[in-house]
Amino acid sequence: MNDNFGYIDIVLLAIVAGIIILRLRNVLGKGAEDSAIRAKKSIVVDAQFEDVNPSKAEENINLKEFKEETFLKGAQAAYEMIVNAFAAADKKTLKDLTSPEVYKSFVDVLDERKNKKYVNQFTFIGIKKAKIENVDKKDSFYTVKTRFVSEIISCVKDANNNIIEGSPEEIQTVNDVWSFSRDLNSDDPTWHLTEIAQDVHAKE
Repeated sequence: MNDNFGYIDIVLLAIVAGIIILRLRNVLGKGAEDSAIRAKKSIVVDAQFEDVNPSKAEENINLKEFKEETFLKGAQAAYEMIVNAFAAADKKTLKDLTSPEVYKSFVDVLDERKNKKYVNQFTFIGIKKAKIENVDKKDSFYTVKTRFVSEIISCVKDANNNIIEGSPEEIQTVNDVWSFSRDLNSDDPTWHLTEIAQDVHAKE
């Protein structure tokens, strides 16, 4: 009788051990599969992230491209600012937007008017036409020659209110050819006026 009970105990222990081993195998196997799946998902997510986000180097290259439409908009704004600054004797604005040589030429005229006590009455009506005539590129340094056709009312009077130049009522059409320069690799985004000319014989 005791031998039979001993045999049964051995069989029961074997069954219990087998069940425990199967459960451990299932648990460990499932964990390994889950780890593999998580690893694959992680790899896919990383790849998508890299595809969506361009590198900073590529962004910088795009920002440094010369675009005519963008330049013309800025050039027209600069033209109006410079013309009005010259009329108002605003030397700070002129210095910020022009090269040292052009700035000096403006200041010489303004100082002469001041010494003679001349007064400039000026109204900027607007730009009728703006066109890029030439783009000169040397490495990253650009010089862009631009033609502006604008309308103004300009009159210079002396201390006795006598008209020295222009007319206080007549609208004048002015044809200017200005050159703006900038190093596109520079952190300074300003295009400086480096050369000025007036084409009195040009047609609109």
